[in-house]
Amino acid sequence: MDKGTGAVYAEVNFLGRLSHPNLVKLLGYCYEGKELLLVYEFMQRGSFKNHLFGRRSTVQPLPWDIRLKIAIGAARELSFLHTSDKKVIYRDFKESNILLDGSYNA
Repeated sequence: MDKGTGAVYAEVNFLGRLSHPNLVKLLGYCYEGKELLLVYEFMQRGSFKNHLFGRRSTVQPLPWDIRLKIAIGAARELSFLHTSDKKVIYRDFKESNILLDGSYNA
């Protein structure tokens, strides 16, 4: 196993052990050659971005109380990552990476 492969396994192992109500659970992965596939739990409502900027007729604008609920959930997730024993710096925080369950929990 080369350094790159070892780093991938270490990161996937670390991500798989993170547990918080506002984090999507990593269910598994497949790493073949240079291709990495991560399998996460299904989030019924998709990404927050779809609800903010979606142009499909099936996506309705979210009421402000739901938007606030999503923002608070995302803030709790970031707080958890920044204050856990092994701090995580999440560099890709954006609306397309905020995933929503059936009750609009982020």
